[in-house]
Amino acid sequence: MTTRLAPLAGLATLIFSCAAVAGPVTPFEATFEFLRNDKAIGESRVALTLEDGAWTMTSATRGTRGLAKLLGLEESSLSRGDWQDGGPRPHHFEQTVEVSFKTIHTRAEFDWQAGTVHSVHEDGEDTLALTPGVLDPVSVGLAVRAGLGDGVSEWRLSLVDEDEIEEQLFEVATTEALDTPLGCLVTRRVDRIRGPESTRYTQTWYARDYDWTPVKVAHGKTDGDRMESRLLALAVNGESVEAGLTCP
Repeated sequence: MTTRLAPLAGLATLIFSCAAVAGPVTPFEATFEFLRNDKAIGESRVALTLEDGAWTMTSATRGTRGLAKLLGLEESSLSRGDWQDGGPRPHHFEQTVEVSFKTIHTRAEFDWQAGTVHSVHEDGEDTLALTPGVLDPVSVGLAVRAGLGDGVSEWRLSLVDEDEIEEQLFEVATTEALDTPLGCLVTRRVDRIRGPESTRYTQTWYARDYDWTPVKVAHGKTDGDRMESRLLALAVNGESVEAGLTCP
C-alpha cells in the first residue's frame, strides 16, 4: 500500500474499533465520511449485531474521491466475540485492504482455552501467548466505550498488533459540545497517549446520549497529513436518529 493511502485504511480501522458492544449497548448502523486535509475522499459503513450473548461488527469502506477513488481503495473488517467479566473478549478478527495493485489480509484467531492467538499479517504468521484482557483492534474501542459508561477516564489496554502484543494508553481529554448532522451533541474526547517525541495523534469524540457512539475521529501527524472521519447518519435499534438543533 502506498504511504499516501495507508492513513485512510488505518482510519477505517480506528472508526471500526470505536464502535462498542456490551449488555447496555444496543445494535446500530452508522455511516462516516473520511477527509484528508479537510477534503472528502471516502465513506465507511459500520454495523453492530447482537445474538445470544455474542457480538459481531462489520465495516465496509471505499474511496469516493481523489487518489483513493482512482486506485479503487476498499477496506472491509469483521470482528466477533463475547462479553466476559465486564469487558469484551474477541474470538475472531479479520481485515482486508485492497487497492488496484495490492491486497493486504490481516487475521487473528483467539483460542482462550489454549491461551494463544494466531495472527496472520502481511509479513507472515505468529502464534502469541494470551493473557486475560488481550484485545483485537476492534475490541479496544469496545473497552473504551464500556469504560466511559462506568465513568472511567484512563485505560491501559493490551492488543494483538500483527507479530506482538502491544500496550496502548488512552485517556479522556475534555468534554465538549460538537455540531454534527444529528445536531449538537455532548461528547467526551478520548486521546491515545504516545511518547513525548511522537508527532502522531489519535482523538475520538464519543456522544454521551447515544451510548457513547463515536461521532468524530482525528488521526495524523502534527507535521503531516490530517485524516478525519465524521458521522453522517446513525440508526439505533433500526430507528434512524433525526437531526436536532445546532450548538448555541
